[in-house]
Order: sequence, then C-alpha cells, then structure tokens
Amino acid sequence: MTVISGCNQGQGGDAPQATVNGSAVSYRGRGLTSRQDISVQVRLAEPGHGIVFAIGKGGAPVHVPARAEFVVHTLRNVVLGREGARLCIVEHFLAAASLWGLSDLLVAVDGPEMPLGDGSAAFWLELFEAAGWEKTSRPARIELSEPITCRKGDKLLIALPDDHFSVSYHIDWDHPAIGKRWQSWDASMDSQAVANARTFGSLNEHKLLGIENEVVSLTADGFSQPLRFPDEPVRHKLLDLIGDLALSGVNPLAFKARFVSIKAGHELDVEMASRLASLISAGQCGQSSI
Repeated sequence: MTVISGCNQGQGGDAPQATVNGSAVSYRGRGLTSRQDISVQVRLAEPGHGIVFAIGKGGAPVHVPARAEFVVHTLRNVVLGREGARLCIVEHFLAAASLWGLSDLLVAVDGPEMPLGDGSAAFWLELFEAAGWEKTSRPARIELSEPITCRKGDKLLIALPDDHFSVSYHIDWDHPAIGKRWQSWDASMDSQAVANARTFGSLNEHKLLGIENEVVSLTADGFSQPLRFPDEPVRHKLLDLIGDLALSGVNPLAFKARFVSIKAGHELDVEMASRLASLISAGQCGQSSI
C-alpha cells in the first residue's frame, strides 16, 4: 500500500491524501462548494460494468451509472442524480478515466461532489499510474453515419464522422486575458495537454465561496495564478468536453468522430452524449474491426 500526501493539491486548505492499494485507489480532498472533506475510492470493475458512482456515507449507497440519462443539472458542472442522491462535478474524473482508457470502475463517494483537487484532472492520472493501472489506447472503432448537431442560441456542438477521435473548442469571452481562442486535441497527443488544464471562474465568485486561494480566478485584467499554458482556459473546455462525452456510456475516444464546440458547455455536451447513447442503443452506429 502506498500513501501519497498532497497529490497535485490546490493552493490552500489541508493537503489531500491519496492511497494506492492494487485494485483500488483512494483520495480525500475538499469539495468545491460544500467545503467538506470528501473521500473517494475507485475500484476496477469487470468488463461491461461501465463507470458507476456509489453515493452515500453509511448504510446502502445509491448506485448511479455515469450516463446522460442520470444527469439532473448542467448549469456550472455536471450533476448526476438518482433516488434523491446527488453528485456534482463528475466531469473531471470522467475525463481522466477516458484519457487513461478506463471504462469499468466502481467509484464510492461519501459526499455530494467529487473533490476538486487543483481544478484539473491530472491528479487522477497520477493516482491511476501509481496504482499500476496500465494506460490503454485502442483505435477508435465506433462510426457515425452522419453529422450530429446540438445547438442553443449562439452555442454549437457538432460531431462529424472521421477516421479518428478529436475534439476542438472555440472560446469567446469578453475578457482581455481570454478573448477568442481555438484549440484542438486528439488521441495521438499527450493527454497532459488537456488533463493539466485547470478550471477557472470569476474572482468575486470564488471569494464568496472562500476558494480564491485554491483555484484559478479571473481578475480584471488577468488571472490570480500563473497559467500552465497560455491558453489554459480553452484547454480546460476540451477536458470538460471529453468528460461530458463519457456520459454516452462508452469511452469517447472510441468514436471515429471530430467533435467541434463553438462556445458550448455542459448542457449541449450532455445532449450530445445522450444522442450518441441512443444511436448506440438503437444499433445505428457502425463498429469497425480493430
């Protein structure tokens, strides 16, 4: 058993604690909004199990599959729910699992949200690696027969048939440090190029939550912390998109498609994941041989 202290931690609060023990990894850290210390245990599951969250502290947990049909909220993050149980901010963990090639996991959580860590997905990848879980990269195999479009106002997310998986995002924020930026990622690139990108938000909002020293905040003309990449905000949007697409019920890197997002967010991402799940269930997606 290996105990890791301060695994890619945020800037403030108690250092997160991580434990690695063969087929399971455990992580304890604070929630973004609840400010609770939350423990998460991730176990490898049998093939076909999918990613399932077991939510609850004591008694019988509520099992919630990581699927679009169980999404109950998408305003600022993705919230899963079932039988009165709720779990917020699942997208960063789902992105990490997808990037590492993990599709079958049982994730026990004793709080109302996944710990934020430093706002990226990199600390989950570190834990998976420390556990000795092999990173798997398989060729994309699920084929789309035609483009899929999700639109709301000036926001657009489209899936285009392609010969491999990729995501592209156009961000357009009225802020001098962000403005208009475009970035893309595909499975041939380093996963850390998106996994290391941290979430961000307004400084005033973060002060209200008491987390201004722990996460990246937007100031009047820049950021509260040095960025890891000049375009870190748009890279984080790519990370969110990958995590949200995992709610289709399959690793999104399995799709032979280019996902292009123009200013979209969790709402359209989840709509796309739902439509992909429906196509797969109806047998309307092709499967190429590997």
